[in-house]
Amino acid sequence: MVIIRLKFVCFIFPFLFVQNTFAIFADSSNLATKITSEQTIDSVISTSKQLLGKAYGSKSPSGNILDCSGFIKYIWSNQDIHVSGSSKTIASQTTKIDLNEIKKGDLLFFTGRNKTTKVVGHISMVLERTDSTFKMIHSCNRGVVIDDFPRSYYDERFLFAGRLAKLISVEKKPIKSQNVFPLNPESISIIGVGDMMIGTNFPSDRYLPPNDGKDIFAPVKSILKNADLTFGNLEGVILTNKGTVKKCNNPALCYAFKSPDHYVNYYKEAGFDVLSLANNHSSDFGGIGRKNTVEKLEKVGIKYAGLETCPYSIFEKNGIKYGFYAVSPNRGTVKINDYSFHKKTIAYLDSLVDIVIVSFHGGAEGSEYTNITKKTEIFLGENRGNPYEFSRVAIDAGADVIFGHGPHVTRSMDIYKNRFIAYSLGNFATYARFSLSGVKGLAPIVKVNVTKDGKFIDAQITSTKQTGEGGPQLDPEKAVIKEIKKLTTKDLPNSTILISNDGKITQKQ
Repeated sequence: MVIIRLKFVCFIFPFLFVQNTFAIFADSSNLATKITSEQTIDSVISTSKQLLGKAYGSKSPSGNILDCSGFIKYIWSNQDIHVSGSSKTIASQTTKIDLNEIKKGDLLFFTGRNKTTKVVGHISMVLERTDSTFKMIHSCNRGVVIDDFPRSYYDERFLFAGRLAKLISVEKKPIKSQNVFPLNPESISIIGVGDMMIGTNFPSDRYLPPNDGKDIFAPVKSILKNADLTFGNLEGVILTNKGTVKKCNNPALCYAFKSPDHYVNYYKEAGFDVLSLANNHSSDFGGIGRKNTVEKLEKVGIKYAGLETCPYSIFEKNGIKYGFYAVSPNRGTVKINDYSFHKKTIAYLDSLVDIVIVSFHGGAEGSEYTNITKKTEIFLGENRGNPYEFSRVAIDAGADVIFGHGPHVTRSMDIYKNRFIAYSLGNFATYARFSLSGVKGLAPIVKVNVTKDGKFIDAQITSTKQTGEGGPQLDPEKAVIKEIKKLTTKDLPNSTILISNDGKITQKQ
């Protein structure tokens, strides 16, 4: 075991270089460092003990979210010492020292839930040491508690320890140039929507929307663009030219969708950052359709995942690293029932990124199947998976946000281990070829706010509906919020999720 000592660094500008290209301090001589005295550490420890028993994810008196890193940031900020970032970020700003130098006030770093990754995912502070153990205080799923280390659950997750030796006082703020990199935000907003097929030129162009589809996202575009990341499920392929259309045993129950190549720009302009290709329409036009879809998405910079050839995607936006993984029961996609593969893949993503988003296309279809059963769902002779079980397997493996789709209706929402789940987001943006009667015409835009390591903070549902041939529009009657509240109460009576009449989602404390 080794310990680390924090170097003098500027937390306010994580990518600061001594070059004019990025940022400079206007007068570095005015920036005083603060040496942490024993008196200061005693005050920090006193503050930490005042929070004992506080629920994980609750708020401190100053409004900090009391996850593991938020707890550490708050107790040090009371002494005008600024600690910034996630547990992984704090750890990256340190150097290692010997184990026998651990003192009260030092920080202990651990892996997250996946202990095999060796990536920092949890942090605690040392209160005192004896000959063989330390008392540490931290915010975990049990709330703010004191544990022994070693001799606790965290022993096998331990990585190293660190000391906040010199930190910039929060009372002094450097002047920055206009070219400085932006701060990583304290929370991340992620929007999720359901099925999208904004017009198909097969079997004929009469299934394309008015004005060539340019207006289809107009009523909701400002909402979709108001998030750090926006996700949706792409039903069908992007393909102007001909491909090999799939063969169906029952043509009356079988549809094939392909939108013209330039329609990819409409998704980009609406604000979509990442799309799932894991569904029963990704192979509607064979390899030609899949290949062309991928090429067009890459050309406009939209990330994707879910095909056997590209099960996941890793990318960065605004300083946050995301992993995206998508599954379905359909040919050519990552299979929803292959739990062994899911566990390995999601754990791998969790070891590399800040936030893991998982999308699944599963469950029976239609207005008779709005409820989750917590059992395997069979529809038209096909095993459509167990959405409830799958979501928990994914979160246990390291997923942070789960977006479901496939039933063509909205289903309940849930929180498990401080992670958000939407079991189905319904028909969001479709044109023609989709039945939109009754609940099939209702869909939410759900904006989920999470910490920088994926823990649920809160969320907001915006109600939309589709009428006629389709296309999303805002619903002043908020019908989908009422539907989600009703389904969640019935299907998940023991869930910790709370949904208000105006669509605000919080968690029971």
